[in-house]
Amino acid sequence: MIAPDVFGRLKAAVITAVKTSGGKEGAAATVDKSPSLTGSWRNPNDTAVPRVDDAFALDQVAVVMGHRPPILSAYAAELGHVVIPVPEERPQDSDINAALIDASAEFGDIATEIREATRDHKVCARDRDRIAVQIDEAMASLARLRLVVNAIAKGE
Repeated sequence: MIAPDVFGRLKAAVITAVKTSGGKEGAAATVDKSPSLTGSWRNPNDTAVPRVDDAFALDQVAVVMGHRPPILSAYAAELGHVVIPVPEERPQDSDINAALIDASAEFGDIATEIREATRDHKVCARDRDRIAVQIDEAMASLARLRLVVNAIAKGE
């Protein structure tokens, strides 16, 4: 049995996914299910959640819209992991310096956000979310750097 607090966080991610998909009607169209079922998924007082294939489809909508996949991200977080998108661009050998500079700049953005967040000597939820965005951007830039290094090593 899953712990109630963990289930609550996963349910919150499902609710976000349903909203991102256009509410219960949009989610129903996405997964080819009834709006009453997808409505139960977005109801915080209902224990219904989508099956894996439906969760995948809802997360795909979020990704296409330029968002993080909420359900996958929540599962990963509960298991102590993070979701980092794989860069789509094909790197060139000369990109290694640019990729390193980009990653370094992202670390500076984290420091700036933390400095701003702690000016009042407390970090609220909004501050935490802004810091998390900067951390996510830094991790994505490190993934791009890894892609460049791997391409160089393979001679691509």
